Amino acid sequence: MINFKKPTKLWTTILIGIFAMVLFWGLFMSGYGFFVVKRYIFKEARQTLEQNLNTVRNVYKERMNQMRIAFNIVNPDSDLNAVKNELSLDYFGVVNAAQQATSSSEVVQEAFLTGQPVVASRIMRKEELERIRPGMIVPMASALIASPAEQAQLQDALSMEFARPILGPDGRVEKVLYGGEIVNNNFNFIDHIVNVVFEPKAYDGKPYGIITIFQNDVRIATNVLDKGGERAVGTKISKDVYNKIVEQRGSWLGRTFVVTDWYIAACEPILNVRGEIIGGLYVGILEKPFQLLGEKLFLGLLMIIMMGVIPTLIFAYFLANSLVRQLTQMVRTTVKIAQGELESKIDTTGLSVHEMKELGESINYMSEKLVEREESLEETHKRLEVMNKRYLDLIGFVAHELKGILSSIVLNTYLLQKKILGDINPKQESVLKSMGRNLDYLTVTVKNFLNLSRIEKDELKVDKQEIFLKEHLLDPAIESFQQQAEEKNIMISNTVDARLSVRVDSGLMQIVVNNLLSNAVKYGLEGGKIRITAKNQEDMLEVEVYNDGEPIASIDMDKLFKKFSRVLYRGQESVKGTGIGLFISKEIIERHGGHIWVEPALKGNSFKFQIPRSN
Repeated sequence: MINFKKPTKLWTTILIGIFAMVLFWGLFMSGYGFFVVKRYIFKEARQTLEQNLNTVRNVYKERMNQMRIAFNIVNPDSDLNAVKNELSLDYFGVVNAAQQATSSSEVVQEAFLTGQPVVASRIMRKEELERIRPGMIVPMASALIASPAEQAQLQDALSMEFARPILGPDGRVEKVLYGGEIVNNNFNFIDHIVNVVFEPKAYDGKPYGIITIFQNDVRIATNVLDKGGERAVGTKISKDVYNKIVEQRGSWLGRTFVVTDWYIAACEPILNVRGEIIGGLYVGILEKPFQLLGEKLFLGLLMIIMMGVIPTLIFAYFLANSLVRQLTQMVRTTVKIAQGELESKIDTTGLSVHEMKELGESINYMSEKLVEREESLEETHKRLEVMNKRYLDLIGFVAHELKGILSSIVLNTYLLQKKILGDINPKQESVLKSMGRNLDYLTVTVKNFLNLSRIEKDELKVDKQEIFLKEHLLDPAIESFQQQAEEKNIMISNTVDARLSVRVDSGLMQIVVNNLLSNAVKYGLEGGKIRITAKNQEDMLEVEVYNDGEPIASIDMDKLFKKFSRVLYRGQESVKGTGIGLFISKEIIERHGGHIWVEPALKGNSFKFQIPRSN
């Protein structure tokens, strides 16, 4: 199938190919770089968060450790209020052995049970909270921070508590000194943690880091401010975080939206002395600085890639331009060679690419060989022309000489057959008949060679005139071959309308009709039929000569109209022929602007030709 798509220029192909490759690798490296940068930033943020969460945990524990140290130097008989104020505690008290059962503090109970100092976080119930700090209730959160469904008002509080047992002479615990600090709304403690972890650091007017302490799932102390500038306490943590640290007893790390910005945050649970989860420590870092860092790194990577892409494209442009210029020179030279300028050469001194130089030298070598071959062919052509002229002259001379001799022999044979020169006996008559047939074949052969000579010399001129097909062509041909047909008991049927006329060279067309009828008689079955028909096909006249005989195989059809080519089947070995009759007929028909072909039938063959009726 022919491809009519316009080919792409080499220059364009090279540039597009290199650009596509560079673009592909640029996009690939950009995507890969983005992934690496994002992963690196997230990793850095995660490590920073883990370190910050450890610091928050340590500060929280350090605060309880400070209470443990202070309690160890307290005199059990000291004034309780004085000790509370001195240690900056929210509450301080003593529980003797008789009051142990009524104490709601699991920290105190643990000190009685173990006889060892205990420091831990615990939940202080409403009744105890009202007794120690009357009216202390965690305020509701702003609606700008959480929806009403996410708000909570606590009736109890989270406390960091220390209990120190006092032993009697018998080694038993006589009483327990205990005291603690309430975390709810303890903003001084939160701000202290923030200063330790993040220092007074802000980003674009927003807290760089946030610290929150949860009681169960409610924020009770935080440095996060709502849009009104108030501490955002009383809101609940998300369900995902709560499920992770409370229900699954694990830590949490992820993104969270706080007020107006996204933070990368981490959270871990706060346990009481019994190992129960009663709250959580939460630390978050503003995500925006990390995003900007990632964008800067990514833009830097893009700049590096572009610094590589642009020189590559410039190099590709000059490379393509150089290659195309060299190839264009070769193409122009080969076109000149194809147009016959075989002396054209390529200047290989300006070819910088080794392969291009080899190609140019190969084209120059080819040009030289073509010149040599052209000279050899021209010489051979001249020799062939001379030989062909001699061959044609010889054919013409021999055929012409034979024609004159044959005319005399045919005439004498005719006189003998007709007994004009005297009586002949039956044997002589039989011999004369055989001689007549051979002379007829030889006469036809001589005429065919004369016509072949005229065709080869291009001397076959067509002189057209209006004639009646039946009267001027078919009837004379039938009359010429009637005797041969009768000898084979073949019946010739001519149903052509006598009014059919055509404009042709009558002499040349008579050769065609004679050849077709002669073949029909020679190759026809003995006792068979020959039918001659004709009809008008629009502006063409179609003539058909059918004879009963061996149908010609499709593989042999093309052989029929070639010079010196014959097709013989079983039983036709004795049929004489030169193989030029149909070739001459084809040449004559085509010079009349028509065509000739054969159509095998069930029991014979139809030779048909079409020619213009008038032109």
